Amino acid sequence: MPDTHLILHVKGTEQETTSLPRQVVRAAISQGQITHSQLIWSTIDNAWKQVRELPQLLPSQKLAPAPVPRVATGTLPKVVATPQPQVAATPRVAVAKSVAAGMPVARAASGQAPMAVRAVPAKVASPNDLVVQEEHGIHPLKWLCIGVGILVLFLVGMNYLVVDRPFTSRMGTTSYSNVPVYAHLGAFMQPSVIVIHIPGSASVTESNLSDFLVALARSTPDSPFGGGGYERVALTSGWTGQYSFSGYAWKQLGGMAQDDESQRKEFILEQMVNASGEPLISGNANLSDDARQAERENVWKRFVSQFAR
Repeated sequence: MPDTHLILHVKGTEQETTSLPRQVVRAAISQGQITHSQLIWSTIDNAWKQVRELPQLLPSQKLAPAPVPRVATGTLPKVVATPQPQVAATPRVAVAKSVAAGMPVARAASGQAPMAVRAVPAKVASPNDLVVQEEHGIHPLKWLCIGVGILVLFLVGMNYLVVDRPFTSRMGTTSYSNVPVYAHLGAFMQPSVIVIHIPGSASVTESNLSDFLVALARSTPDSPFGGGGYERVALTSGWTGQYSFSGYAWKQLGGMAQDDESQRKEFILEQMVNASGEPLISGNANLSDDARQAERENVWKRFVSQFAR
């Protein structure tokens, strides 16, 4: 019997044995098709051994070259070649399954090793049979993400070229060129709204805020889509508009360069609304003059705190 084949005994029967390639037996053991209590003939010990007693067949062990058999004290098992029907080769250990399920077995003569019936060896799956084929092409969701990314880049580039660049360029010619400001269309695509971002700056104070806003209004470019000015102008120190003016009031503010600070301050308080479009001054007629003045001062201080640092 070649070292590349093993003789298996079917548990519970004593009539026949079967011969399988060593690789097929190892594969069947690793897949659980042959249990660790299965008996296999050991030519070294000249006796039946359970799988658990043959560590070279267990999955955790690398397949080592067959050991050189010692001289057996008994008669070696004889393999009887029995014609078998041709079975199509398959990557699975088909023959090993039949062993685990049970086969007719012939009783060996007393004092002799068992005689094995040769089985058709099953084809062992090679690494090439297990290659996973990856589908080529791009998923529609990827195309959608690519399209959205291109649209965002286009909108950012358009806003920079037609809104932000002319705005910051004009602000650079004023006395507030060191104050970081930038602008874009409302929601990056609303031509009737412009949003001006004013991060807090130490160059903006309560005493010069109104003058700074006049410089902003004078530097604001017209709508790139025609029609002159904008319907709304939003101011913010963050990402969303916190205060806004009508386009008409914003233009008026830009023409107040010659007015004093108190006149500009009063105009801003009267024309400015919050993000919801509600006036910041309540206009409650029941308030006394002192209460009304205190309300205006509180609104102005909150407004200044957003942009002055």
